[in-house]
Amino acid sequence: MPTESQLPVSTKSATKFEPGTAPAQRRMTARRRLIAATRKLRELGSIASAVASTSHPYMAHIVPMRRCNLACTYCNEFDDVSNPVDIDEMKRRIDHLGRLGTSVITISGGEPLLHPELDDVIRQIRKTGAIAGMITNGYLLMPERIARLNAAGLDHMQISIDNVMPDDVSKKSLKVLDAKLRMLAEHADFHVNINSVVGGGIPNPDDALTVSKRALALGFSSTIGIIHDGSGQLKPLGDRERAVYK
Repeated sequence: MPTESQLPVSTKSATKFEPGTAPAQRRMTARRRLIAATRKLRELGSIASAVASTSHPYMAHIVPMRRCNLACTYCNEFDDVSNPVDIDEMKRRIDHLGRLGTSVITISGGEPLLHPELDDVIRQIRKTGAIAGMITNGYLLMPERIARLNAAGLDHMQISIDNVMPDDVSKKSLKVLDAKLRMLAEHADFHVNINSVVGGGIPNPDDALTVSKRALALGFSSTIGIIHDGSGQLKPLGDRERAVYK
């Protein structure tokens, strides 16, 4: 997954998007409200702990699966051959992060949903007391898979959507992923953030506004990132890209 610098975005969009079904605001049932309130208390506790002492790491990323089911041209943080890291080794690493007092552990890749024992990875993070996050391209999400992530204790998910229509740079498009977003709105108990991007060869910066507007309409949070190119470098933004980013 690419490294991105994120800021909140405006909801104004210059690009029209016609979803397959009308956007439905995410239903916050009593159970979801309780889960969200409990999660917020844990997050506030982690911040208080970080303020009180700098002797422990606040956040760490772990990569249980370097292989990815996509091949975005700007990304150099994946392959298509690696095996999943053994679950015992993942538990050993997570337990060590727990002993260090790590507050937030985020799973990335590659594509973490390809790991056959991802649910156990999430459970192990929660056992340490840390907040469990995940960055995914979202392609492999289905209602049953979302339910398993709920049961494992996932706290946060981020999906980065690069454009409205798939192109040669990225297949992580709103057209392809909108059905997955609607599944998340209906079934996910965890917090969902949708990250849109500018830079890195993305041809239409206004797509970022369309993605953000759709995310907010579904009841998710939204951020925007400046994405690197295939060599890992950030290129200067053009005038329109800077305007969208601001």
